[in-house]
Amino acid sequence: MNLKNFTAIIVTALGLTACQQGNATADRLDGDNPISAGKQAAPSEASDLQTLAAVFASDKGRDWTAYRSLPRINWADATHTQRQAGRYSQRATILLRGFSVREIPNGRPGSDYKVVERNEGESTLSIDGSESEVESISISKPFYSDDYLNILKTQFGASAAASLVADQCAPGEYEEGAGRGAFFAISLGHGNKLYIEASQQDSGKYTAGFTVFKLTRARPSQAIAELNCKQHR
Repeated sequence: MNLKNFTAIIVTALGLTACQQGNATADRLDGDNPISAGKQAAPSEASDLQTLAAVFASDKGRDWTAYRSLPRINWADATHTQRQAGRYSQRATILLRGFSVREIPNGRPGSDYKVVERNEGESTLSIDGSESEVESISISKPFYSDDYLNILKTQFGASAAASLVADQCAPGEYEEGAGRGAFFAISLGHGNKLYIEASQQDSGKYTAGFTVFKLTRARPSQAIAELNCKQHR
């Protein structure tokens, strides 16, 4: 099966799944605190993040080329680019569901500073890894948002289940005004799951801060320990 057909199958399958009303209890992936993403009317089409996450969690998700034909993701980089020694990334914009148009600082200093009206869900996407393999994905949304769970439920709908892995994670030393972070496990069905670190990052006085979601395949145990999170297991 070629990559184009593979991606089309994933998008179609996700769309059909998202149409169904969710009544199932969340899978107990980690610990004793499952949180269901179901019992709500799901959109008729998979969200951009849901489609992206399905590829990332699949067997094809380690291949840089697996992401090129995803719909509605606007790539700033034609291919993955080396940003530092041995580390590569490919950047794009992605739209998170559930947000409205706001005045958002453009992040530029001095006379170039201004606010622009755009959807708060318009986020920066970065796919990261080695030269040969995609290892993680980060989505950075403008403004601090504390309700991580509802943001994730809005993206994944009834077709996935979220389980709280850890919370009350300390913000970075220089993250002025940022709130505490959390970690979640997401079950996508068919045995596929991934982990999401939700955090807040301060990027200086010319921004309103950012809420960042980092997707990994393996449980980020080291990061949870380093951030002194309260673990739910």
